[in-house]
Amino acid sequence: MSNETNFAIIGSGYMGRIYQKACLELSSQRGYESYYKHDLPELLRDFQLKAIVDASFQKDKPPETSSISFFSSIDEMLQDKDSGINAAVIATPINTHAEIAEKLIRNNISLLIEKPVCETAREVKRLIYLSKKFQVRIMPGHVERYNPVTLDASEAVKYKIYGKVVKYIFSRTSPKPERVKDGLIIDKLVHDLDLVQCIFGAFSIADVEVEKVDNEIMKCIVHTRHKKGFSGEIVSSWISSDKERRVTIEFERGFLDGDFIEKNLRINRYMELAKQVSCYQNNQIKDQLVDFIAYKHKFIKTLVNIQDALKSAYLIDEINERINI
Repeated sequence: MSNETNFAIIGSGYMGRIYQKACLELSSQRGYESYYKHDLPELLRDFQLKAIVDASFQKDKPPETSSISFFSSIDEMLQDKDSGINAAVIATPINTHAEIAEKLIRNNISLLIEKPVCETAREVKRLIYLSKKFQVRIMPGHVERYNPVTLDASEAVKYKIYGKVVKYIFSRTSPKPERVKDGLIIDKLVHDLDLVQCIFGAFSIADVEVEKVDNEIMKCIVHTRHKKGFSGEIVSSWISSDKERRVTIEFERGFLDGDFIEKNLRINRYMELAKQVSCYQNNQIKDQLVDFIAYKHKFIKTLVNIQDALKSAYLIDEINERINI
């Protein structure tokens, strides 16, 4: 299999521009981390951002560059055989993901799909089926998996560094961003539904509480239950004026408090003084792209996979059913 990756960004909004910056740095081999993948220099030598697609280019298309072509539609991009696109990230509104992904998969293009992959589990299952049929690889863009707080918390739980888990709380709050058009559950809560699975394993939903403002859900609390006997709470809110992304885990012999924004941990171990631990300040989008590029060319284990996204989709379906959306 060729190491060549001719990459396209589908959607030139907020996330699309973040991916564009990361792609240009990767293609110049600047600022990428090599701590968890092999042969990265070789893979990245053959990585190039070749195309950006956005409907807004119909009115105001950026000037062509020597390396990047701009298209106003996916069909226009696919008609340009010279680009040789074989991989893409989908960073468009969530309700467009299923249709766009199916079209690209049918054209043998491997995909990194921004979270959540689709609106429903049924749509995610459809993409998994198509990816196997057309022999392309798809990966979800659950970027918080690449946060060092996630990695350190997972290790503490897996190896029982502070004993068994007693309980935990995830909190993700902020005012609602003007750019976000989707609902709280599918846009914000999905992050921590995935992180709970990543750090603690499978769980069931014990209860769901919601708070509405002008008939829109602006706060959601999910109470979780695990077979190993502990429980947790996931809080997502657009009501708070403070921006916070935290996880607090109580263990038998201490607790861990992680800040996903600042990327640091506060640890209090039994019979020891509490201490602050600064994590490495990585670029999560770039690390995720590196994981995807390596996955496209080799059958490797990534930090997140499409089955993880399917589990999250099932949970979103269940929550929506419970609150009668």
